[in-house]
Amino acid sequence: MFISLSILEYEQNLSQHLDVLPKSPLFNQILQLIQTGEVRFLHIDVMRPPLIPNRITFPIKLIKKLYETLHKKIPLSIHLMVPHPVLLVDKINSFVPRNERDRNPLIIQRESFNSEDELLEAINLLRGQGYNYVGVCLDLPTPCETISEKTVEAADFLLLMTVHMGRGRQKYSDEGTKKITYFSKRYPKKPVWVDGGINPYTAQKAEKAGAEAVVVGSYITLSENPKEALLKLAHSI
Repeated sequence: MFISLSILEYEQNLSQHLDVLPKSPLFNQILQLIQTGEVRFLHIDVMRPPLIPNRITFPIKLIKKLYETLHKKIPLSIHLMVPHPVLLVDKINSFVPRNERDRNPLIIQRESFNSEDELLEAINLLRGQGYNYVGVCLDLPTPCETISEKTVEAADFLLLMTVHMGRGRQKYSDEGTKKITYFSKRYPKKPVWVDGGINPYTAQKAEKAGAEAVVVGSYITLSENPKEALLKLAHSI
């Protein structure tokens, strides 16, 4: 099991220090966490209304700056909680060269699309643009049946929310564990990632249910000692 580090709790501060990002304390905190070797991806939670009402996170300028300053150190996993993800990817393409796209995962929401056919069309379009590491995410209330075998086969991995998407600091839901079990048993060869309320205890629950990766934010980033929290989590899984 590996860790994708969400820096959602740092987003506002990073945006405020955009012009001097490499000199900001939280940017250096991110570097220290990366240097532990326990983080495989830096997870970027991109939110836009109306999919996430009244919330905008990670403007394109900040994503661009993070990519430019960090892409040689760690891949960015970009989670698009937005109504029209392909349009946003068009903007990301302006600074992520084609030969770099397959190492930076893109995650799109099932809820962004009116139908599964539209979702599949988007996956194929992103592949045509060089993104060969595409995940599909289901929000906690969304039934498993809203994606079929054809979507699971088309995606490189599934991301299952174990909280309601769009807010940090939520408690892990056991309904999420049921979804992990459902997909890992039904599609044992398809990697399952988990996002929401992750700590050493819930990470073990998710792993036991079949998850192969955890997206972790506030447990680490809001800790008094983020590095210590990261290492504790890494040693628990």
